[in-house]
Amino acid sequence: MDGTYSEENLKMTEAISAWKGYNKTVVNETNEIENNIRKTINMKFPSSIPVLLFTTKEEKETTNGKNSVTFYETQLSNSPASKIVILEGHHYLHWTHYKEISKAVSELIKISSSNLRKLAYETSK
Repeated sequence: MDGTYSEENLKMTEAISAWKGYNKTVVNETNEIENNIRKTINMKFPSSIPVLLFTTKEEKETTNGKNSVTFYETQLSNSPASKIVILEGHHYLHWTHYKEISKAVSELIKISSSNLRKLAYETSK
């Protein structure tokens, strides 16, 4: 997507990223990432909570043959209302795929609202 952002936009983004990305809290979180992964590696999202994950299609695989998509699939294995949306692009998908993201979020809200209404109706009987 060459030419999407002006030189001024790119400089501003770089400045904001440096300002936001290197504060004490972010540095502490970075230093704790391995401990946090160990603590949460076996956690999954509850099946009752719809989750919408956006990711890029990565060809990189770990030594056990997994990539970001297969990892997310294991996290959502018992969550029928959840969805993984794979988009082409860089880490900041919301910059270039905001229309697709907006559509997917709207669909999830619509489905979730409908399911909540059904559940409320069934429990009121």
